[in-house]
Amino acid sequence: MFASWESAQHVTGVLVDVTLLLGAIGAIVKFQLFNIFGHRWHSTLDCAHYELPDGSVVFTADYTVTNRGQRPLRLRAVSLRLVQCRRDGHVLLPDETAPIAERVIRPSDPGMKGNLQIESGERTIFTLRAALPELPDQVFVLCALDAVTKRSYTSFRGFYSRLAPARRVIRHSGSQVPPPLGDPSDG
Repeated sequence: MFASWESAQHVTGVLVDVTLLLGAIGAIVKFQLFNIFGHRWHSTLDCAHYELPDGSVVFTADYTVTNRGQRPLRLRAVSLRLVQCRRDGHVLLPDETAPIAERVIRPSDPGMKGNLQIESGERTIFTLRAALPELPDQVFVLCALDAVTKRSYTSFRGFYSRLAPARRVIRHSGSQVPPPLGDPSDG
C-alpha cells in the first residue's frame, strides 16, 4: 500500500494533525455552547424570626451561595439588606428607602477574606442577624454579590412574611454575576 515507511509516516502525520485540529474545534464549540468556563452559582435564602419575651424580635437570614461552575467565584463584597414593603396596587415591592437592617461583608472584615472566594463545588453562607424592636409583617431581603468579572449582573430579592410558617427557604439559580452594591438599576 505505501511505497516506503516515510510515506506512511507522512500520511499518518497528516491524519493526526487533522484529528487534533478537529478536536480543538470541537472543544471550542463545546466551551462556547455549554459555557464551560462561565460563572455559575446556585443561591438559597433561608429566613426566620424569633420573638423574645420582651417583645423584640431576632431576624435571621442565611444567604448560601454554591459555586456550580468550573472556575472560582471571587467576590469583592456581599450585601444583605432587610427592607420594608411598599404597595404598588396589589403588588408588594421592596421599599429601599426604608431599610431595617443591613450587613455588607468585605475582604477587609476579620475572618471573611477566605469566604469571598468560592471554589468549584464549594459553598459559603453569608448571614444577617438583627435584633429589632419589632418586625413588620412582610419584609424583603435584598442580596447582592459584587463579583470580580466582566459579565452582566443580576440581584436576588427574597420576600419574608412573619405570618407564614416559621421557616421559609427561597431558592435562586443564576448563570450571570450579581450587580454591584448600591446599583440603582438592579430593580
